[in-house]
Amino acid sequence: MSPESTSALSVSSGSHGDAVVVRVVGDLDYDYAPVFRRQIADLWGTSPVPCLVIDLSGLTFCDSTGLAELLWVLQRSREAKTRLVLAGANRTLRHMLAITGLLTFFELADSVEDALERR
Repeated sequence: MSPESTSALSVSSGSHGDAVVVRVVGDLDYDYAPVFRRQIADLWGTSPVPCLVIDLSGLTFCDSTGLAELLWVLQRSREAKTRLVLAGANRTLRHMLAITGLLTFFELADSVEDALERR
């Protein structure tokens, strides 16, 4: 696992077979979105990623910038033909995705384990 930490956001990733799991802990907002984007961009820069699971179970806050980052990941994953799964999204984030009309564009799983079992 390769962590990248700040005071309010931690992003780490690890391989699980042909999937990469990115764990996000803390606030995904305007101040810390670049940390998230850098970690995801680094993944696509190294080799093809057949399946990307973003573990959001540790997410404590997400603003409109955080939603924009999730949309960026969705767009990049579609371009790269990568299956994207958001795992462990809390009720607040699910509600934000629903009221913005974005919920139907994302594949959601209750946990990383559920996401990995669906492959």
